[in-house]
Amino acid sequence: MNNFDDALTHLKRMKAAGAISVKSYNQPRREQRQQILEAARQTGMMVVPEGGSLFQHNMSMVVDGHTGIEHALPVENVYDDVKQLWSQTKVGYTPTLGVAYGGLDGEHYWYARTDVWKHPILSKYVPRSVLQPRSIRRETAPEEDFNVLRVAKAANELQRAGVPVNLGAHGQREGLAAHWEMWTMVKGGMTPIEAIRSATLNGARYLGLDKDVGSLEAGKLADLMIVNGDVLQDIRQSDRITHVMMNGRLFETATMNQTGKHPKARKPFFFEGKTGANVPVDATDYSHNHAGE
Repeated sequence: MNNFDDALTHLKRMKAAGAISVKSYNQPRREQRQQILEAARQTGMMVVPEGGSLFQHNMSMVVDGHTGIEHALPVENVYDDVKQLWSQTKVGYTPTLGVAYGGLDGEHYWYARTDVWKHPILSKYVPRSVLQPRSIRRETAPEEDFNVLRVAKAANELQRAGVPVNLGAHGQREGLAAHWEMWTMVKGGMTPIEAIRSATLNGARYLGLDKDVGSLEAGKLADLMIVNGDVLQDIRQSDRITHVMMNGRLFETATMNQTGKHPKARKPFFFEGKTGANVPVDATDYSHNHAGE
């Protein structure tokens, strides 16, 4: 962004295409970020910025009134000055604990602490050649070396001060990373229901979509999942999913077939072959043995 007119032109173009928000991705100068914000005010759009792993950068974005901060404050501790400042705004916080700037992150933590390649859902629907190379041989460190746990603690303290905290899984590990986020929030001091709220209603409100999603209410989209466990007692049971409903269509996790009133078998994934007997499959073996299927 070279000037305000530049920012306004871009946002008008995006809004004409149907956008409701813009990602302010590490514009280096504060005045550039402020130009985007003013253009957003004039066009009625939200501005969600990349945190950038710089504390002063983050604080100026809070003061300037961005919709929220995405990614963690890159520090070990958050003190009262930050809590007092941030809590007086409506700026949200999406710490994205899988990345968690400032030290060792959540993605490495959960790879080190759990056998991801054995996950009963993931191992069924992710090709072995994709899942195993990332998850079997893992880097690890002592618990106290994972700064993500302190980032989660700070996020809990901020939400108790009144800052809305949202889940952001960064697109990692085919859905499982969203559960890692909730588990890490609880490790940081949140109750299971607070972590679940961060994963659902808080995010919906943050994006202005809470009239349609975010909670189970009449008139909202029927988007939900059924868990075989008591997540209010043990958040680590959240990934024991038996069914997923999307806009009223019910799918069983064991097969990913649509079930309920309108049952419908899904088609094979590209890596399954005709019978589905090859899951999980090594992609190199699949291409050699099943060419022509």
